Amino acid sequence: MAVKRINPLLFFLLLLFGTLVQAQTKKQLPKSTLVIPPKQVVWIDYPYMKGFSVKLWNKSKFELGVSAREHQSDSLHKGFGIDRNAFATLSVKENQYLQLENRFIAPLRVEYTLFKSGPGKKKRTVANRTVAFYLVNSTAQTLPILIPGIMNPKLTPFSQSGVELPWGQKIFLKTPGEKLLLLTVTDSIPKGAGIDVADLIDTALNPED
Repeated sequence: MAVKRINPLLFFLLLLFGTLVQAQTKKQLPKSTLVIPPKQVVWIDYPYMKGFSVKLWNKSKFELGVSAREHQSDSLHKGFGIDRNAFATLSVKENQYLQLENRFIAPLRVEYTLFKSGPGKKKRTVANRTVAFYLVNSTAQTLPILIPGIMNPKLTPFSQSGVELPWGQKIFLKTPGEKLLLLTVTDSIPKGAGIDVADLIDTALNPED
């Protein structure tokens, strides 16, 4: 598969199409649009920003591959697929870049909004408590996950996807004609824990008597 890296001038022009990035503000920026050619991988980086978050909307008929990768090794930090007409949010750290992948023979149209990562962590209130952990796919199958109101990731075989979710958030497995409840997020989940989705599926299908 060919790899297409956006040079600084081209990416600057793309940003002008939507909006300029303002590194000194935490305000949400308007949506910008990017068209990814068939069978292409686009790398997007902001070397002078100490990390950023991006919300992506897949406006195409095919799945969009999204991942955050390490600068030095190009190794995968987190990744997932976004179904057509779905959206997801991804945090990209200072030593990482954003990769968007089109595996199909038709162009993919993506809309996105950038958020500047601020210093430190926000204080958590009782009404806004979250826990960060990993959903691990230890199987050779792609697992379609539904996290209502947040994202609909597809966990690729033998991969993991980092999430930060509020207490009470439900996670489902999408199956034909229905959805299977896998997990309700609580404060009992340790920070940074890896939760095997295959185990969640087995427990949901075979509840103890």
